Amino acid sequence: MIGRSEMKNVLVIVYYFPPMGGSGVQRPLKFIKYLREFGWNPIVLCPEPGAYHVFDESLNNELKSLNVDVHRVEGNTPLHKSGNRLVSLPSFAERFLRKVSQFFWIPDNKKGWIKPGFKKAKEIISTQKIDLIFSTAPPYSNLVLATMLKKDFDIPIVMDLRDDWLNTHLVKYPTRWHFSKMRTLELETLNQADQIITINELIAESIESRIDNSNKVEVISHGFDLEDFRDGAINSVDSKKITFLYSGTFYPESGPEMFIEVMALFLEENPTYKDKVVLQFQGNLGNEFDSLFKKYGIQKNVHNFGFIPHLDAVQNLLNADILWLNNSHKKNPQILSLGKTYEYMASKKPIIAMIPKGTLRNTLEKYGAAFISDPENLVDLKNNIEKVIRLFEQNKLPIPDQKFIYNFDRRMLTKRLSSIFNVISNK
Repeated sequence: MIGRSEMKNVLVIVYYFPPMGGSGVQRPLKFIKYLREFGWNPIVLCPEPGAYHVFDESLNNELKSLNVDVHRVEGNTPLHKSGNRLVSLPSFAERFLRKVSQFFWIPDNKKGWIKPGFKKAKEIISTQKIDLIFSTAPPYSNLVLATMLKKDFDIPIVMDLRDDWLNTHLVKYPTRWHFSKMRTLELETLNQADQIITINELIAESIESRIDNSNKVEVISHGFDLEDFRDGAINSVDSKKITFLYSGTFYPESGPEMFIEVMALFLEENPTYKDKVVLQFQGNLGNEFDSLFKKYGIQKNVHNFGFIPHLDAVQNLLNADILWLNNSHKKNPQILSLGKTYEYMASKKPIIAMIPKGTLRNTLEKYGAAFISDPENLVDLKNNIEKVIRLFEQNKLPIPDQKFIYNFDRRMLTKRLSSIFNVISNK
């Protein structure tokens, strides 16, 4: 291990960070965890968490164990007016607030933290040698902050985009003016980057088509931390049951309705499985879908863990027999790389996936143990459920491609990131 005094310093600008939980937190946290192994000392700049829907003490403990310098500032956003606390809103309220946010704030409702973040960053830069700035988005306010620092201090920037900024599936622009304003801001901001990183090739191609220099975009995918899986025992909690697990939250347009409908049909046609199949959910599900489960008469088959710490969630992946995911977004579904997919693959379990053609389907096809159907194809989904149960009972499930899986080890992904840092900082 290189001594810290011999390392270069990278200022990491991030919004979603422990004690916050969820998949958006894990990518920057895991980069930070491994950067020192490759000669880079991370110094973190982030706002106080404010009001947020999930907090994860296991991720917060992991951060504390890293002994990283973390500088937090007042967020000064609508989500910080009531302090740091857990909030839970029904989906219709979230959709309404998202529309309001998209109308009044560009690039996003996190822009209020740019000014205090800039002030704190200047203090950090004045007391420590910062060799590079790494800014990860969303929110895209993080990238705007990074460009302001570059203009004042001429420090190279690497920008990490976990989504396609202008064409994100999460934003429906209220007017043409909003779209035009965002397009201009995106171009001005991304053109200031010395290097841009995205999570898949389709997002990279989309961004390359809009910026001035298309040669500065590279792909570093989402991944999994092998250390999170090493201590977990791979087992089935109840060998007499067949457990299907969905991990994470559901996007507004991509809920569990179709899977539940088809599973209910399968159980109706195969009543011997009504006492065998267990449908598990973990994440911020709440009671939102209780009426759906009752509608199809499967509430006795459902077990909702709710939101649990990340390491417990990993153990549940290992305990489950079959995992499932879906993507039925209407806007640009082909560009989505669902973060849960990579931990699914790390568990080496069979995966039922309802996804369109695109980057995620290509990944799962290479995984080698996925049963894939189009998002709206009920017949194929039902056939896949029947097939995976039959193979499971016969102990003939396909074996995943382990060499392919380890392409997504967080340590190796961080090694690639550090190589980019080396090139950019030495120019």
